[in-house]
Amino acid sequence: MREERGDYCYRPSTRLQGALAGAKRVFLTAHVDPDPDGLGCVLGLTRILQREGWDATPICVGRVPSFASGLPGNEKIVAFPSRTARRQQLRPIMSPGDVLIVMDTPVATRMGAFYDAHRKLLADSVIINIDHHYTNQAFGRFNFVDPLAAATAEVLCDILDASSMRVDEESATCLMTALVADTQCFRTESTSPRSLLLAHRLWQAGAPIYPVQRLVFGSRALSGHRLWGAALDRMGAQDGVVWACVTDEMLEEAGATIEEAEGLVDFLLSSRESKAAIVFKQQGDETKVSVRTVPGVDATRICSVFGGGGHQRASGCTIGADPQGAMQVMIPVAREEVRAGLRRG
Repeated sequence: MREERGDYCYRPSTRLQGALAGAKRVFLTAHVDPDPDGLGCVLGLTRILQREGWDATPICVGRVPSFASGLPGNEKIVAFPSRTARRQQLRPIMSPGDVLIVMDTPVATRMGAFYDAHRKLLADSVIINIDHHYTNQAFGRFNFVDPLAAATAEVLCDILDASSMRVDEESATCLMTALVADTQCFRTESTSPRSLLLAHRLWQAGAPIYPVQRLVFGSRALSGHRLWGAALDRMGAQDGVVWACVTDEMLEEAGATIEEAEGLVDFLLSSRESKAAIVFKQQGDETKVSVRTVPGVDATRICSVFGGGGHQRASGCTIGADPQGAMQVMIPVAREEVRAGLRRG
């Protein structure tokens, strides 16, 4: 699906118009509870496709995040549940002949209940998979995947260039949000000259960097600070692994939402002693786990043990236990990976 890569970008061998040929409607989505890279790409490409004449609909599986209200086109988002309740059957919203574009999602099942509701239909549908996770399973008929990209937004912009599709101010703002978020404001190991060049292009198209970074990193409510304080007060550390939990009780006491736990794992990794940082977030009878690591320690090796994946420095998984049970099984795995990483280094 790719031609030879240049220094900062690659040119896909398939134009998006070809992949969309014959589509009745186009639906765009990302993984459950999308982050800014996933939802920013969904809304940015939706805007462009609508301008080009396609009937395009953005889907958000799970909670619509608070940052979405600052993105152009957010009012057109169609929400879809993340899970199917017992004895409940969700009605598909796609029909035969529709095309699905999936952003920032390495495994099709990460679409949650949307995938479950459309499983049979998708088996015979065109799926366009746009991603930058090196664990991507190439589940689409068309797979635009570049693990060297710092954000899915970089991959999408390469596709747009190859397809001669213009990025306007509104779509640029969505894509800048995606890029700024996934590079942690251009501070991650994966940030490259390509990332900076793209930011310059998007800025020229009308996307402001300062308001975007405020939207992503500077709009936490005081309840979020109270939640972080409670989690940090109970923080644990051993052999280079630093961890914290966010429980339902802590959320209630802080008056916070689970979304306000975002960013805590990166904060834990910023300590001098951290080689791997883990946040365990209670969600009903399961625990959602976020892992961040320093170079030399592979986060995917930790999360893959529990059926998860992502990037070498940032991965996640879900464990069918409460946070205490999740800690008991994951922390030994993380400690061993830290030791192995030190040996490899």
